[in-house]
Amino acid sequence: MINERIIIDTDIGDDIDDAFAIAYAVKSGLLIEGITTVFRNSEKRAKIAKALLRIFGREDITVCAGTDTPLVAPVRAMDKDSYSADGKFIPCQYRDEMDSEVFDERHAVDFIIEKANEFPGEITLVAIGPLTNVALAIRKAPDIIKKLKGITVMGGYFTCNKPEWNILCDPEAARIVFSSDIPLRAVGLDVTLKCRLEKPLLEKLRTASDSSSELLFSMMDQWFRHYEFECPVLHDPLTIGTIVCNSFVIFEEQPVLVMLDRDQYGITAVKEDTAEYGCRKIWVAVSVDPDSYLNDFIRKVF
Repeated sequence: MINERIIIDTDIGDDIDDAFAIAYAVKSGLLIEGITTVFRNSEKRAKIAKALLRIFGREDITVCAGTDTPLVAPVRAMDKDSYSADGKFIPCQYRDEMDSEVFDERHAVDFIIEKANEFPGEITLVAIGPLTNVALAIRKAPDIIKKLKGITVMGGYFTCNKPEWNILCDPEAARIVFSSDIPLRAVGLDVTLKCRLEKPLLEKLRTASDSSSELLFSMMDQWFRHYEFECPVLHDPLTIGTIVCNSFVIFEEQPVLVMLDRDQYGITAVKEDTAEYGCRKIWVAVSVDPDSYLNDFIRKVF
């Protein structure tokens, strides 16, 4: 077991990489204190997480639902999004049989605060969705800034003047998190786009998979059918990979500002220094060893 105590904050249920990330964390032996869910129907996402943990025999891991809506901006809808009769968003990987799953009654924000106080200096938050829960935890209990070991974020695009999805879904929350004094590492599209499960490899894995992987492949197929993507990019599993092994990704310290201006909304801009309000130095992933990482991911998850 890897001696790293983590909480995974996730928007599981849309892109399959969140489910892959949880599977990778479980099978790597990380000390998972809990999983919290965020963004557009967190309760359904919590039930998906519980169903996945059940398959892996880890029903002992606490799952808490969190915040559905961004701090300021409205939720961005996609053409292929699905909604229930009462207007609630339904993640494409959700199934009716998941209705029976029961998650913890505590709100995700309160759970994060509670664990930061219970294990001061030990908890790393691994945020692989929009940063709403994390920002609200910082606002509600600012003392956790000194109690968290750090935050590792899947988010940003630091070599391109374009916003990345997790940051774009709640840029105001991202600004709060990025500008806090919590040690922060960001794993952005600069490195994650180099880690893909191409179709030939997927088919090979599918034929060799065991029963614990069947739900993963089924969820992936639902994602394929719904959004018509061709292959998974391992954004979130690579973020977990930086916890599993420090040689997969190289980080460099850079001054970063989450932009809130209308014409640059959600862009993670690298500045020359930290003179601008809200800008500070964080650790940005600048290179990856995709072969070493993929070999470890595939060996453990499939």
